[in-house]
Amino acid sequence: MRMRKLFAGIAAAATLLSGLALGATTANAADAGRALPFTPLAADQVDDQGKVTANATFKFTADDADQWGTNNNRVIKAYKLADYYQYVDSGAGTTDDPKGAVFGVQTADDAKEGVKAGLTTALTGVTANADDPHKGAVPTDTTDLLAWALQYGYLDQSATKPWTKTDGSNPATDSTTRKFADALNTADNLTKLGTPTELSVAKNNLTIAQDGKSASASLPAGIYLFLDVTKADAANTTPNHIQDGTENDAATSGKVVVNSAPIILASGDLTADGGVNYLYPLADTTVAFKNHVTPVNKTVDDADKTVFTGQTVRYTLKTTLPLTTGYDASKYVFDLTDYPGKGQTVNLDGFADANAEGGAADAGKYDVKVYDGDKVVKTLTEGTDFDLTTSAANNGKEIVGAENKAANFKLNFSKLIQSTDYNKTPLWGKTVVVTYAAKITGVQGDVPNTVEVNDNNAVAQHGTKLTLGGFQFTKTDAQGNADASINGATFAIEADDDTTDNKAVTPAEPDRTNADLVKKYDKTSFDQDGNVVPNKPDGSVSDEELNHVEDPWTGDGINESDSRVVTGKNGIVTFSGLADGVYTVTETKAPQGYLGDAVYVKFNVTIKGGKAVAFKGIDVWGLAPSSGDGTAEVPDYAVKNVRSITELPKTGAAGIALFGVIALLLAGAGTAVYMQSRRTRRALHA
Repeated sequence: MRMRKLFAGIAAAATLLSGLALGATTANAADAGRALPFTPLAADQVDDQGKVTANATFKFTADDADQWGTNNNRVIKAYKLADYYQYVDSGAGTTDDPKGAVFGVQTADDAKEGVKAGLTTALTGVTANADDPHKGAVPTDTTDLLAWALQYGYLDQSATKPWTKTDGSNPATDSTTRKFADALNTADNLTKLGTPTELSVAKNNLTIAQDGKSASASLPAGIYLFLDVTKADAANTTPNHIQDGTENDAATSGKVVVNSAPIILASGDLTADGGVNYLYPLADTTVAFKNHVTPVNKTVDDADKTVFTGQTVRYTLKTTLPLTTGYDASKYVFDLTDYPGKGQTVNLDGFADANAEGGAADAGKYDVKVYDGDKVVKTLTEGTDFDLTTSAANNGKEIVGAENKAANFKLNFSKLIQSTDYNKTPLWGKTVVVTYAAKITGVQGDVPNTVEVNDNNAVAQHGTKLTLGGFQFTKTDAQGNADASINGATFAIEADDDTTDNKAVTPAEPDRTNADLVKKYDKTSFDQDGNVVPNKPDGSVSDEELNHVEDPWTGDGINESDSRVVTGKNGIVTFSGLADGVYTVTETKAPQGYLGDAVYVKFNVTIKGGKAVAFKGIDVWGLAPSSGDGTAEVPDYAVKNVRSITELPKTGAAGIALFGVIALLLAGAGTAVYMQSRRTRRALHA
């Protein structure tokens, strides 16, 4: 009876909250240490008009501490939409007849125009409450608009992601409070809401919990519109950039944070009595902060990140599809841009054959799929779900890697975000995965690759770096000297067959059918009768015809190299384009004036992290020493050639082998005499 009398005396300009709305929660008055009717607030907590001036705590929760941004840099503007007013009955204030208080809502004077515009938009087509004399139409008389909307239940609560439907509605009904918040968040309407209070850690009026899972602010009790106004746009993406991923570290990712959707939140809680909810204005209130963190991650299927020239690799890009609540989906920006660095060629249509160290890589065309955990939810189609643009001519799908992000391809997911599937399935919050193949074309150094996510102008990136291994060694004479005479030796390299689980891959052979080389060396052929046919190339070039110093194969990622002048030094041999592993290097031609054939250099080299960390001599002559323990680069390896057998070792295994080499040399001389005689006969026929 006491509450009914009190309720009957409330001024017509205000109302009690008639339903659970705007974030206010139900409370048990006894549990809260309060009894109905409420004890009136202290004199310093209300003004002389009864408006509550005391502060309440507004708490925003987060799933991820990164939602508060780098160094907790969120900036939130709080626009006060409504004040709370206290109504006290006429009790004597004695134990037997205590004074009681209830609280009502009135639209804030400075916000009346904006509230009217927002409600007009939000309540268009609303089903009218049977008791509403205005039949759901926003009043144009002196009726307090927020009091009216709350009294007749036109504003609801939407506390469940994606915060667009009325909690508990079945079938799901669009949230009017969400519409109201979005309608208020326009340039025109914001000017009609009065001056906001700006909250931030920098201003010392926003406090982030130690675990990063919540932020709190103390404001005069009432109903507020909270806007995340942390600046992030196409011209200035920095405020919403959290981090870039660590190169080659799959456990890290680039991250951005996107501004929260607008939030309308009322302080206080509600206590039910006789079918009526009574507001207590100073209770703390909690709501989820409606923003999200978007990661971006890039990996490559090569485990040790060292590759060989000609190898195919497959890259994987991952990011999370954004929740666009509070934004205009038709203007929402969400795309992935990939930047293949120099030393590779991407083919989004795939390659005919895979050519990986393990032999099991997928070199097929690119694909784009949406995953929920390990389950594929949707396979996305180019042109239907996303648009593809590339830096290649005519938007081609073969993209030659380049420096300084000059080569790229972009997947724009606007079509997916605007589709009915996006929120119906839903797809937001799911992982989109892009895979594609590339072929390594570089021969030395690093091959970088970076992906960048742009989530509504918040940008971050993550990348990989593949390494093309290589090494140099020096060719010297028996005395350890390297003059011009030592240039012109030829070496071949191949994966060592005797090493268990060797990941090394034998580089390709030189293209001896190269038309330019054939023409250059103008090889002469013979007809079927043995007659000379000048200027008729036979489609191949032999090593003997090549000047390996002036025209080295080195640098083409192939299996041959030679000793030559490099930066002013003689006898330098270089191999490039090598994956990690153990290789065998064999001398196939000695420099002019030095012994070759049976007296050749042979050694194993171990490549680790793209560098030579161990050498093991395996020729019987001791021309190639052993060096390095497999932990650090060996930068100064050298091997020898000899001009005569007298310079060969004469003890041990090498000494015994010396007798064999004499026979081989003699046999070689006989062959040379025979070949010279044959050529002479051919010349006579001419």
